[in-house]
Amino acid sequence: MRDEVASIAKEGQEVFDETLALSSVGGDVEFLCEIAGLTQAALSTLLDDIRVGLAGGDLRAVGLAARLATAATRNVSARRAYEAARQLETTAYAGDLRGAQGAKNRLEREVEQLQLALSTLRNSKCCSNC
Repeated sequence: MRDEVASIAKEGQEVFDETLALSSVGGDVEFLCEIAGLTQAALSTLLDDIRVGLAGGDLRAVGLAARLATAATRNVSARRAYEAARQLETTAYAGDLRGAQGAKNRLEREVEQLQLALSTLRNSKCCSNC
């Protein structure tokens, strides 16, 4: 049972390392909450841009949106989503449309999990009446 709990905690940390993210903003929970909200909004828009770019075969646009997703995920210490965004960026700039489709699918899965983690953070720690 203890191993299961440790495994779940580790997986959650790989999705979003709250301790590292909080440390990166000097322990300012409200600021982290603001960044989390901005990141959630940005990632939704960037994924839309990536889908449109892929549908039109515009790998330059996909690469640019993936680069911005890389920065957004790095800002909240989301290692797996960061790695997925980097993979998509690299694949898109290499001109590999099929590889970019697969990398986009991975990024979507990671962002979905990250969105849940950031929502949990915002629901549990952020000031909703400020």
